[in-house]
Amino acid sequence: MSLMRRIIIVFILFIVKINSVFAQEAPSSNILRVAIINQASSLELSLKGLAAIKPLYAEELIDTVNSLRSAQVLPLLEGIRIGERVYKVFGIRIQPQKDASILVNNRRYRGEIDIVRTKELRLLVINRIPIEEYLYGVLYHEVSHRWPIEVLKAQAIASRTYALYQKSVSPSKDYDLTADFYSQVYGGRTSEKYRATKAVNLTRGQVLTYKGKIFPAYFHATCGGATEDASELWNINLPPLKGVKCDYCWQSPHYRWERFISSKEMREKLTAAGYGNTGKILAIVGSEKNASARLRNLHIVSDKGNLKISAKDFRQLFNPLVIRSTNFETEVAPDGVVFQGYGWGHGVGLCQWGAYFMALKRYKVDEILKFYYPGAEITTLDKLIK
Repeated sequence: MSLMRRIIIVFILFIVKINSVFAQEAPSSNILRVAIINQASSLELSLKGLAAIKPLYAEELIDTVNSLRSAQVLPLLEGIRIGERVYKVFGIRIQPQKDASILVNNRRYRGEIDIVRTKELRLLVINRIPIEEYLYGVLYHEVSHRWPIEVLKAQAIASRTYALYQKSVSPSKDYDLTADFYSQVYGGRTSEKYRATKAVNLTRGQVLTYKGKIFPAYFHATCGGATEDASELWNINLPPLKGVKCDYCWQSPHYRWERFISSKEMREKLTAAGYGNTGKILAIVGSEKNASARLRNLHIVSDKGNLKISAKDFRQLFNPLVIRSTNFETEVAPDGVVFQGYGWGHGVGLCQWGAYFMALKRYKVDEILKFYYPGAEITTLDKLIK
């Protein structure tokens, strides 16, 4: 055998070995796709350890990287630039090997990272991660890791259920969840805390079901006296999400709130949203309170006429962190409007502060969840698969 032929055979065997080392794992039904960054013009990427880089939707190995110190990632017409390297594809998947880790904008993540260059020459970053590891990075942001363990367990089960439901209804989308409060806040490995991780592990695989099916197990900070019927907000009509009277959260720091919005800001927001120039606001009258005491609609009276807007849409206009719920009353001041209300969040499902005070009264996780999701059952994923 000639020397050249031997060299070629050794090279082929080397390539086969490298590709086997970096082979993708078999698809898992419990892998979530979480959009951690969207519409970014650039980002910072770091790698600690060995990682494989592949084009999306292909098994071809296009690069291996052994550590990378804070490289800038940019979208290009021809592909994606990472530091000095240019990958001439619209998307790449970074697969860390063994104990390697990935940092995106100085935040550490488990699992794999997809970086996509969009048609608008922006960057979409998706973290592909098993459900349990995803929850490690969620709980810290949703409830305090110092709270009673029964609350943490209840949140873990609700968050697991919610995430898997979202996955089930988004197979044709680019991702299942976002990392902000529009889904549930997720901070990756950087946000992991010991007691939160313990609660996830203690409830591993446990989910909420109604008549044998997973449902969107919504949750919020404080209900303000009664949880909301999901059908008031979305096209959902399920007994576990019809709302209950809650006598547990009245000591929550978010039970009552007050905010002032200037007339100028209100006019600007309404005009920008396409409601026209409202002029000087003379009164805001709430109408049609529902069973949870939340408003369905608002009538805004100005010197240029009257405007009707749903309370839900109005809240979104002014940031849900400002108008904290739709359970409020108003008082018009000379230069604006004072809002006084109860609760924080949309009000559907688990009231987190209510669960906290239930746990202080020694209620267990199953009692907490069955109170806020009446008619729901706690089961495990393996039983659902069977």
